[in-house]
Amino acid sequence: MNVVRTVPIESVSEQIHVKRLTDPLGMTKLHANVWSVAEGAQMKRHSHREQEELYVILSGDAEIEVDGLVYKLGERDAVVVPAGATRQISNVGLGPLTYLAVAAPPVDGDVEMK
Repeated sequence: MNVVRTVPIESVSEQIHVKRLTDPLGMTKLHANVWSVAEGAQMKRHSHREQEELYVILSGDAEIEVDGLVYKLGERDAVVVPAGATRQISNVGLGPLTYLAVAAPPVDGDVEMK
């Protein structure tokens, strides 16, 4: 068993950082990442063809748009987005937004950018 720090340090852009957990933890049945999104920033709109995705807000305030419907999420809130649904998460609070995203099954190349 591995223990991994989950601080998002890999830069995806100037406003978005990630800590990829799948490989360091040796996971084979799901994908998991911890994301940090700067104040006022948002992730790109996307969908997953086969993957169901769980989002857990670790700190901050978020809005997640799923197929045109907007949901407000606060610290320790969780939501599951079904496969095929278009989603986009935005930081709507003060300071960084940090959240855990877990997806299954672990299909590589499953994301479709919108």
